[in-house]
Formats: sequence, structure tokens, C-alpha cells
Amino acid sequence: MKNKLKLKYLPAYVFCIIIFAVPVLYLSVKDSEFSSLEKRNLSQLPIPGVESVFKGDFGKDFETYLNDQMPFRTFFVGVNAYYDLLSGRNGMSGIYSAKDDYLTVTPVKENSTFNNNLKYLGEFVETADVPSYICTVPSSGYIYDDKLPLNHYEYKDGQIISKIEDSLGSIENVRVVNITDTFKQLKNDEQLYYKTDHHWTSQGAYECYKLLGESMNFTPTPKESFNIESCGGFYGTNYSKSGLWLKPSESIELWVNEKRQKNSLRVCVFEGEDVTFSDDCFFRDNLKTNDQYTAFLDGNHGIVTISNKNAQTDKKLLVLRDSYSHCLAPFLADNYSLVTLVDIRYYFKPVSDLVKEQDIDEILIIYSIDSIVNSTDIAGIY
Repeated sequence: MKNKLKLKYLPAYVFCIIIFAVPVLYLSVKDSEFSSLEKRNLSQLPIPGVESVFKGDFGKDFETYLNDQMPFRTFFVGVNAYYDLLSGRNGMSGIYSAKDDYLTVTPVKENSTFNNNLKYLGEFVETADVPSYICTVPSSGYIYDDKLPLNHYEYKDGQIISKIEDSLGSIENVRVVNITDTFKQLKNDEQLYYKTDHHWTSQGAYECYKLLGESMNFTPTPKESFNIESCGGFYGTNYSKSGLWLKPSESIELWVNEKRQKNSLRVCVFEGEDVTFSDDCFFRDNLKTNDQYTAFLDGNHGIVTISNKNAQTDKKLLVLRDSYSHCLAPFLADNYSLVTLVDIRYYFKPVSDLVKEQDIDEILIIYSIDSIVNSTDIAGIY
């Protein structure tokens, strides 16, 4: 009889233990500043002020703080992610769990931002008035459609890229480079995208580089010229967003042109008024950090220049881009005396002025399909 009474009140006991244990854990466990699995900074304890309290900002910030600093947060994030997956809600985090351990971003959709971006880019290339090339990188979900889960939204990358061709390809001095068909043909033979990240692999970037050579009239460096350095333990942003912590890691590759003359490159990374100089496009120390992808050109910066005194030509190329160009740029450096990479998320001056200042010969606009459809930063191209 007594045992039955104990069992009767067991839920109440457990509830009381949780109610008292959680505050104790919050107070006893030191706050974390960064989540290595989620690859982001975590909210810190906000300081209340009269204005923030009355406006409600403090309450929102405090709620975010409690969520970010919840004891055993990583464990519960994973449990929730696998619960969604097993209950048929694949893609709830914006990431599909696909076959062969691929994690793919859910499809992008056309919107007013996309139409505005086409307008801004069209006006930019007309103003620049130099030969321009436009390449849109399709999503891994569109290329590897055979690996997608049975229930998924339709990827319309092909339709979007066709619209880009129709809108920008008719402008004088502009050529659209479509890599989609080639990527579809190669997908069974080459790993063109990372499994845990949204970026293409160095192999994918190299295949694009070869296609750009056909359109931009340069001779790509043969694959045999490269020594491929492989570094394991790589987890990308799709892994961090998904919460599917049991997915295996993969390798990230640095393709080093061994036939390039020593000390022929000069890489300048601009961060505000500070400039970092290097004779290499690869920042290998970053392979030891939580964001190994920043081994390519040290990650996101407003402007990066790569000069090559032994390049195939004296031409100067400006690349208007997102982070997909980080592993593409080392290939392009063989073919141009100067490659200037501009990321307008972090560069706040008119890019058309830069074209004139550097006496640019050609422009390459290369964006992932997500960026060209959704990025509001392209409006800052002026």
C-alpha cells in the first residue's frame, strides 16, 4: 500500500526536483561564450536598465540568455533535432537530412529581393562597362536531388538561374556562365559539395574554374599541378544548424599548385584600416579552429587582393562574391596578375569606383543561389 502511494506521488516528486534543480544548475554552471557545435556566440547575461525594462528589450534579451545558457543545452538540441527527424519533420531547422550523410539546405524561393538584386547587378555591369561574367552556384540539394528525403519541397534552382540568364545575359559585354548541367553530369563521379556544409568542395570549385576558363578565355591550371592537402575533422554550418550531432565528420582539402613559382603571390587581407600580408592563399592555422573553412583566404573580409607577378596574363579581375569564392580564388590567381575579391556585406564603398581605381579589365560576379535570391546586401553595390 505504501509503495502504491509513493508511485502515485512520483511525478510530483520529479517535478519538484526539476523545479529546484534547474535554477541551481543555472547558478552553479559557468556561462559559455561560444558553442563550438553550433558555431556561434552565445548570449550573455543582460544588464537591466530603465529604458530596456520598460521597452521590453530586457525581457527578450533575458529569455534569449536563458535559452543559450540552458544546462546541457547541446544534449537537448540534439534530442529535439532527432525527435523532429524521427517524427517525420525532416527539415524543421532549414536543413534536410539526406542519403549518404548529406545535410542539405532547404530550397530557396523567389521573392522581391531577388528581383531587386537582378536590377542592381544589371545597373552595375552597365555602369562598369567592362567585360563581365555572371555565375550562380546551385544548391547541393538541386544537384544531388537523388539523395533528398522522400518528402521535400521542390528545388527551383534551374528556373531561377534561367531567369538570371534572361535578365542579365542580354546586356552588352555580359556573359552568363551556367555550371548546372556539368555539375549534374559529374555528381556521381565527384563530391562537388561538402556533406556537412553548404559550400562546394575544392573539387567543385575547380570544376567551376574550368568552365569559367572556357567562357573567359584563359587556360585552367591542370589538375596534375596540384598537391591536395587533406585535413579531417571538418564539420560545416549545415551540421551546426541541424543539431544532428551523430553525423560523421569529413575532410577539407587545400589544393596547392606546386608548379607555381615560389613567392610569386602576394595576398592582402583588408580589415578596416588593418592589412594582413601573406604569400599564400591558405591560412593553415585556421584549420585548428572551430571554423576550418576560414583556411581559405582567412574567411569573410570586405576586400582581399591576390597579385601574381608570374600570372598567365597582365589582366586584372574583380570578383564580386560571397564565401563560395574563397576556395575558387586560388585557382584564378594563376590566370590574372591581380584578383580583387569584394564582399559587399563588409565593403561599404561604391564598387564601381574600385573598378576605375584599379583599372579592372574583367568582372566576375559569382554568388550562391541563396545569396542572389535572399541577400539584401547586394543593394549596397553602389
